[in-house]
Amino acid sequence: MDPSPVEPVTRRLGITSRIRALVAHVPGEADWLIDVGTNHGILPIAALRAGCAARCVAIDKSRTALAETRRRLRRSGCLDRVRLVCADTLAAVELPAPEHRVVVCLAGLGPRTIVDLLASGLPRIAARPTRLLLNPLVSSAGPRRFLREHGFDLVADETVADRGREYELLVAEAG
Repeated sequence: MDPSPVEPVTRRLGITSRIRALVAHVPGEADWLIDVGTNHGILPIAALRAGCAARCVAIDKSRTALAETRRRLRRSGCLDRVRLVCADTLAAVELPAPEHRVVVCLAGLGPRTIVDLLASGLPRIAARPTRLLLNPLVSSAGPRRFLREHGFDLVADETVADRGREYELLVAEAG
């Protein structure tokens, strides 16, 4: 089990080792962090608190999850810097101007879902400086193949121990 402490965001949820590892790969010059499948909204809160993203977009297909995320964002003082989007695709997001540096995070999703989301969103994100943070729940073989086939360079490849599990974290940029 990972001995590192969990920094609380709410009474029940906190910033875990996995979330800290994701935030560590958001470069300080990121204008936008787009968190697809945000669930509890912990990643946007952590990135904003760390000062590594100026603004965030939190996407989730669950209206219930987004309502809870809105509540957490309000309590953490971050709501004014996060746009909430109810969708299950990157196509639903209004992206900032092409000169803005964007980090797209697909964490805690299945590998097939990650590949599908990347495939549908690729035309929209490929024309701008984009970093991808991928954290598949199981095998990373599919996302790795997608990155290779679409000209992305893997800039970091690590395993993160968190709450008794090991998670793969892939960080990629357009080559």
